[in-house]
Amino acid sequence: MLDPSVFAWMSKNPAPVLTWYTSEGRLEFTGPVMVRWIAKTANYVVEMFGEEAAVALGLPASWRTLVWATGAAFAGASVSVSDNSDLSVADLFVTADEDAASRAASEDPGLVVLLQDLGMMSFGWAGDLPSGVEDAIFEVNIQPDSLVVDVVPASLPIGEEVPAPAQAEGTEVIVGSPYMGRVWQAWSEGRAVVWIEEGLDVDRILSQEQLV
Repeated sequence: MLDPSVFAWMSKNPAPVLTWYTSEGRLEFTGPVMVRWIAKTANYVVEMFGEEAAVALGLPASWRTLVWATGAAFAGASVSVSDNSDLSVADLFVTADEDAASRAASEDPGLVVLLQDLGMMSFGWAGDLPSGVEDAIFEVNIQPDSLVVDVVPASLPIGEEVPAPAQAEGTEVIVGSPYMGRVWQAWSEGRAVVWIEEGLDVDRILSQEQLV
């Protein structure tokens, strides 16, 4: 669980709270930047669905998945992160798969379906949107930068691993998955996170980040 008090810590922290390494490169988020993304997401979920939404994220591990899950959970939503989520009970389905989005929208016209471009710095979906599907980046970006809705303590997505109590101090280093619970735990303790995609040169990255 992640307490909303984390917003106060992040808002006042100009240093990176998340540094994300993938095969595409390195992306760094200061506290205020991460707050803005999470707040926009929470605002969107509450505005669209109220405080008890069911959100299905058919997305791979990425910073955008982390933000979606965190913002939606702060909005009081139940969240699942799986390609096999039961969409029959979902209010919102977010995916990076155009075919899955098109199929979900056609099978359930009442389901809100968003296509999420996973490019590191994408500003929107690249290409035409299927009928009944909206652009996830656009929908979130038009929300206010700060919270305009009430938030609740965030519960981990369904099936996400609850991490053991942290033994380390300083920056939390995560390689691959599971990641959600460890990121939240570090943030709740006021610690930054370096999250590294599997298959990258971890030793080189840790040296670059001055963590060895």
